[in-house]
Amino acid sequence: MKFNIGDNVVYGGNGVCKITEIKKMSFFNEAPKDYYVLQPVFTKQASVMYVPLDSEVMVNKLRPVIDKEEALSLIKSLPDNNIDWIDDKNLRKDTYNSIVTKGTRKEIMGVIKAVLTRQAELSSEGKRLNMQDEKTLVDAESRMNAELALALDMDPEEVPDFIRKEACIA
Repeated sequence: MKFNIGDNVVYGGNGVCKITEIKKMSFFNEAPKDYYVLQPVFTKQASVMYVPLDSEVMVNKLRPVIDKEEALSLIKSLPDNNIDWIDDKNLRKDTYNSIVTKGTRKEIMGVIKAVLTRQAELSSEGKRLNMQDEKTLVDAESRMNAELALALDMDPEEVPDFIRKEACIA
């Protein structure tokens, strides 16, 4: 897929970025080649990433940000999105982390739902999630919140409450 300057994209685990330029550059004494220059959208620090246009592996990590209709549909489908809770904490960690890093948007939202549902169950018993599950939730939400915020024209911090309200979960 070809992207243009000004496009918002999701770049692997780096989250939402804007393509600020397409620039011919040379790293490590190699011949100059074209790179997408990516600037994270919601990160305050001045980090920049470079994606070589001739690297299919790297370019395939880029995907367009979903639009408002897709975002709302994803959230509305959350009650029917069931990823089972895994009782074995090590298997749960491996499975959920794999989904968060490599899964589809729907699968990542399913992990969020599973952990939020478990959090609500534990809360009713006066208990809390363990640190591993809290980290999984934070990682999954951070992957999705920036993209959903951009699609829905809101701040990333507002997304979790919006999801809970719209999807009637936890």
